[in-house]
Amino acid sequence: MSENALTTVVNLPVREITPGVWRMIQEIAPVMYRARMFGVSSPEQAIATMLKGYELGFGLTASFEFVKVIQGKPEVIPRGALALLHNNPHIEKIEIKRLADEQGNFIGYETTMRRDNGFEYTARWTMEDARRAGLVKPDSGWEKYPENMCLWRSVGFCADVVAPDITAGLTTLMKMPEAYGVALDESGDVIDVQDAQDARRAPQLAAESDTVTLNDLLAQYEPDEVMSAVQQVTGGRMPGSAEEVQKIAEVLHGAE
Repeated sequence: MSENALTTVVNLPVREITPGVWRMIQEIAPVMYRARMFGVSSPEQAIATMLKGYELGFGLTASFEFVKVIQGKPEVIPRGALALLHNNPHIEKIEIKRLADEQGNFIGYETTMRRDNGFEYTARWTMEDARRAGLVKPDSGWEKYPENMCLWRSVGFCADVVAPDITAGLTTLMKMPEAYGVALDESGDVIDVQDAQDARRAPQLAAESDTVTLNDLLAQYEPDEVMSAVQQVTGGRMPGSAEEVQKIAEVLHGAE
């Protein structure tokens, strides 16, 4: 894991939601939603993301980098939680160590943190721990991304002991990403396990069939955009052939 991934620091001042900030969030949210770059499915989700991030000290746009909507709830991703720890004056030391056996085979990760009052604690999480806990299953994050999953679990457990006042409620994704159906990469970003599986299957599926369906288009575009394209191609009638659906897709692609 790169050193930069563990030491990225951002300025996190304590903030309150003022009427002016609330109005700004409401104005920005529709733009962020329409941009389709931030993983939110509605302006309301964009508002929730910015509210949670701003209250924690992130900037409004930076909130989309550190806060993700998972299972309908805005959650601080591990990289965001680690940024909070790095920037808190009560945390004097964060040390993360990769563990390997004599042959160089990966074992797990060990994290040490120390507070300004001298209290220090070390937490370790290994693949053997994961196996005993029944976490290593076919197609799971623990099978596909074992080092990343061990890394963030050790960080989360250590933070819970050393800094529960700082990270209360923010280490859940570190300690149990599998409960959300996600995995974690080395930088502390969320990987949707199902999305990753779909991405690997995409070339095979494309080879099997190049036919675009109306459901495909509805999954990719807003319903009103699809209906507008349908109106242009069929006059408002539902498409009755693959050729008409393909023409609708071309209209939508051309509008991007």
